[in-house]
Amino acid sequence: MRTRNAVLGALAAAGLTGAMLTAVTPAPAQAAEGCNTNNARTVASASTHSRGIELRYNGTCAWGRIFGSPGDLVWVDRSLDRGRTWKQLGVTKISTGGSNHTDAFNNQGNLMRACGKASNYSEVACTTWW
Repeated sequence: MRTRNAVLGALAAAGLTGAMLTAVTPAPAQAAEGCNTNNARTVASASTHSRGIELRYNGTCAWGRIFGSPGDLVWVDRSLDRGRTWKQLGVTKISTGGSNHTDAFNNQGNLMRACGKASNYSEVACTTWW
């Protein structure tokens, strides 16, 4: 009986530990939408204040990329109604270096665009919807 209680106690503790790890370890956004950045191509581009902004696409998922300076921002918008309204996804800042990109998001058969902003200017530039 003592052995049975010890085994059940160990199993309960292991289950609780596993549940706690699951609760505090969020899945990355790329995995949540089943995306990767393999075999990508640039499908739309824009610029603002000498910053290049690109919408990258691999047949299923899209992401934004900016070439600029630390502090610049890039994100993607996804529209379910052909661009009348949209949801902003993956705002990402260049922390070091001269470029950065957002996570990849599944376009779900809808339109996407990439937008960016130079850190020292108020204007936002976006690619065309794609």
